Amino acid sequence: MAELDRGKPAASAASPIPLAYVIAALPPLFWAGNFLIARMMRDDIPPIQMSFWRWVLALAIMLPFAWSSLRLDRSRLLEEWPFLALLGAIGVTAFNCFIYTALHHTTVINAALVNSLLPVVTIILAWVLLGERIFPLRALGITVSLVGAVLVIARGDLLALGDLEVGRGDILVVLGMSFWALYMVLVRRRPLGLKPLSLLGATTVFGIVFHLPFVLVETTASGIFVPTLHSLPALIYFAIFPSILAYVFWNRSIATLGPATTGMFMHLMPIFSAILAAVLLGERLAWYHPVAFIVIVGGILLTTRRPSATPQPNHQKR
Repeated sequence: MAELDRGKPAASAASPIPLAYVIAALPPLFWAGNFLIARMMRDDIPPIQMSFWRWVLALAIMLPFAWSSLRLDRSRLLEEWPFLALLGAIGVTAFNCFIYTALHHTTVINAALVNSLLPVVTIILAWVLLGERIFPLRALGITVSLVGAVLVIARGDLLALGDLEVGRGDILVVLGMSFWALYMVLVRRRPLGLKPLSLLGATTVFGIVFHLPFVLVETTASGIFVPTLHSLPALIYFAIFPSILAYVFWNRSIATLGPATTGMFMHLMPIFSAILAAVLLGERLAWYHPVAFIVIVGGILLTTRRPSATPQPNHQKR
């Protein structure tokens, strides 16, 4: 397996073939499609049940492939089940329910742009929970990215922020994204030593269980959703592409290209989302959308830059 990079791909013969970049671009495309189809099906599938059925089908498809990993890791899974339950609650239940509910109230383009703040929120939570330092350059990047997000939420009119009624959907995207950032920080804080399919399978099971009370509440208001021939293709897409294949390809890309390079491909998601939403949903791309994208990406590039090391005596370079 290729060694993880430190911000640059290896040179010459060790450089990844172009296929590696294609694989890295697929997860953002699948996640953009997830946003798009959730928005398209908002009148057909209630959001909580949309998330519930997505993960039920994903588990059914995944289980034959994950079963051997789960058996090998069973003692570790039993030891860590409370932590795995927490990960399932925030990474499967909370994140997806918030995002799918948000897409009933905001556009795909807005949701994708606000969601692109994920690296910034992750850095802030890593500072709060892990004590990681935020250098001045990172602080500047966080500020710049937040300006880009506010530009989207304010619909391009920053002068009217005092009178702004913040859209419900945009706030729900922020909440969902924050839960996913928390999930990533917790996994980083406490590595479990599980095989990838064991981790995904176990958190999916717990996530499905935590869906149940919310599904019960939603059915009292919206009725019970029963998959039909019209809605089944959407659910199958949810189960296979953003839930399983995106996860597999993303981890493959991290192993091939390294985490720093792979992370940069997340910036494709707003672009994919904007193109798909414009073509398939007729959503209009306002002037502030590309401006906000440039501002957010610029801020993220600042936050992910390593500060220049100051030469000090008797210290080796990292």
